[in-house]
Amino acid sequence: MQIGGRSVGDGQPLFVMAELGLNHGGDLHTALAMVDAAAGSGAAAVKLQTLDADRLVTADAPAPMHVAAASLRAFFRAFELDEAAHRAVAGRARSRGVAFVSTPFDERAVDLLVRVGADALKIASGDLTHHHLIATAARTGLPLILSTGMSNLTEVAEAVGCARMAGAHALALLHCVSSYPVPQGHENLHAISELAEAFQVPVGLSDHGTDPLAAALTVALGGAIFEKHFVLAEDGDEIDAAVSVSPAGLATIVRTAERARLSLGDGRKVCLPVEAGNLAASRRSLFAARDLRAGDRITGADLVALRPGTGVEARRWRELAGQRLTRDVAAGEPFIEADVCAPTGRVLDHARTRTDRPGQTEPLRGVA
Repeated sequence: MQIGGRSVGDGQPLFVMAELGLNHGGDLHTALAMVDAAAGSGAAAVKLQTLDADRLVTADAPAPMHVAAASLRAFFRAFELDEAAHRAVAGRARSRGVAFVSTPFDERAVDLLVRVGADALKIASGDLTHHHLIATAARTGLPLILSTGMSNLTEVAEAVGCARMAGAHALALLHCVSSYPVPQGHENLHAISELAEAFQVPVGLSDHGTDPLAAALTVALGGAIFEKHFVLAEDGDEIDAAVSVSPAGLATIVRTAERARLSLGDGRKVCLPVEAGNLAASRRSLFAARDLRAGDRITGADLVALRPGTGVEARRWRELAGQRLTRDVAAGEPFIEADVCAPTGRVLDHARTRTDRPGQTEPLRGVA
């Protein structure tokens, strides 16, 4: 999946979206300043909410828990941006090298975002069951991100099916808890992994919490996208200030997420280049515990495992015990490959390396 020319998914840096949301207060100059600040903080994308109050809520619609407003229509109308403003924000984003994403709240908004050149569309959590809107967005061919707050897995599956049937070929899901802010301990971040396993698409988090570890935990759980509400200053009174970060906070998220990604690595258990130089110094080789003559059969008592690990590896002591030497080996001298592969030798079970008394085992010296 690619958004605005950036790859999104396994092995890629976390795709951090600065959600301008409603924090611009309906003012274009503020929105443009937010784009500049988000780009300077390392965001991969900025995101608007494209809405028409009259097409979003009824005249007497009740307010959600975190909004105090006598009229929701009047409330949302204060945050509307027209098409010219959208073009300006999209253009500023492109000039700063970040993607432009928006959440359409109706089908006309989808058309507007196509016209202004949005790089991706996001469906809000509250619209996860608005299948006509999802299908309209999917038919644009733009990358589509579905937020899943307040939903269960069946509802997510139905929304994903709707999007795919309408032609969505680049689809991502965001876990979300639609509480503003999310009380600590209620983030349910393991849902990120469940969404990834269930739907095999890029996943991530739309973060309404206050835990600074959220981005790193998202990466650790396999997340590829992280959305966070954004403000220009920490002490502002913007509508979503309680769940927003300043430019400094966003920069910390970007740095922390990348550090987490690099620390986690690719998950393959191998000897890494940064530790390979310690192999010889830390591993053990097999050495002669006493003077041995050509023709002697090596027993467990003749072997001692010592550093460095530049000779026959200590793990091969069962191969060496029981072999008949073809050369003299002095005490403290390392055994060599030819001692293991002597043509007259044979491999003995480790419990029979001494024949002085049947059933007696002689342990290898220097090996726990």
